[in-house]
Amino acid sequence: MLQQTLIWAFVCVAALGLCLWRPNLGRVVLGIFFIVMAVGVNVVYVLVAPDGFVKLGTDAPLLPFYRWGFEHVVAKAPAVFGLLAAAFEITIGLLLIKGGRRTEWGLIGGIVFLLAVTPLGVWTLPNPIMAAALGVLLWRRRTDARLLPAASQPPAATASGAL
Repeated sequence: MLQQTLIWAFVCVAALGLCLWRPNLGRVVLGIFFIVMAVGVNVVYVLVAPDGFVKLGTDAPLLPFYRWGFEHVVAKAPAVFGLLAAAFEITIGLLLIKGGRRTEWGLIGGIVFLLAVTPLGVWTLPNPIMAAALGVLLWRRRTDARLLPAASQPPAATASGAL
């Protein structure tokens, strides 16, 4: 378990570094990551072992509420919850990859998702590091967006009409 947590922490720190160094590349890589995780974890669990999806939240959650939620809610329809989680992750991934105006929704959704699944166990404790990587991208988009309009406007004319 510790080895898995350390490997995941390394991946999260690498993602944070990439987002600081090359924000656009980091955004695309994290978008692909969300899609791969949606298909590789949630969809696989749903197709191969729906009970494994329930075990994600019952084996060793850090908050008792998670165990109760997975035992009493998710266990009733693990395939539905797994596919909903996968659809949410795929949506996040596509919003990040596409870029543009809706990218902020993908960044916010990714942050919320990562923080929401952090209490599932010790192996998810590095999630806030990757959430910070998405937060860096969100902060950069918002600060850059505030700076760009002023810089992109033509210079104002003076009283004499000259520029």
